[in-house]
Amino acid sequence: MIIQAQISIAADRHRVFHALANPATWFAIDPTLIDATPRTPLTMGATGTMRNRRGPGMTATVSWRTTELESGARLTQYLVGLGYEVWETVELEPDTGGTHLTVIDTLVRTSIVGRLMVAFSCGIMERDARARCAKLKALLEGDAEQTA
Repeated sequence: MIIQAQISIAADRHRVFHALANPATWFAIDPTLIDATPRTPLTMGATGTMRNRRGPGMTATVSWRTTELESGARLTQYLVGLGYEVWETVELEPDTGGTHLTVIDTLVRTSIVGRLMVAFSCGIMERDARARCAKLKALLEGDAEQTA
């Protein structure tokens, strides 16, 4: 299953890339994120974990690994959760006003639990991907306005 979100951001693609490669930004654009380790900028092959709220009193922890890291152009994370895997690729291209960002999440169910999780939460994941893009846009464009 593939989930995709796109947005144009009035910021240089290298600035967008560096924001995405910094776990501190993850907390600013994902209100469900409780914890992420490590909290240092991504490097090729880096690994870690993230813990997110998934409902009243429920959390989910995934492990991640950076599999592609091309500054200003592309970032891919491989995530493993309970019964599923996700390849999340972010592609950045120059746009007339700054950067066109595309997020592509490829979900793979690895168990019966994963089948149920993906079927149940696909719409939620799509909504959340769009919301993270919008929050990143607001964060970076707001920063540009404040420094102008």
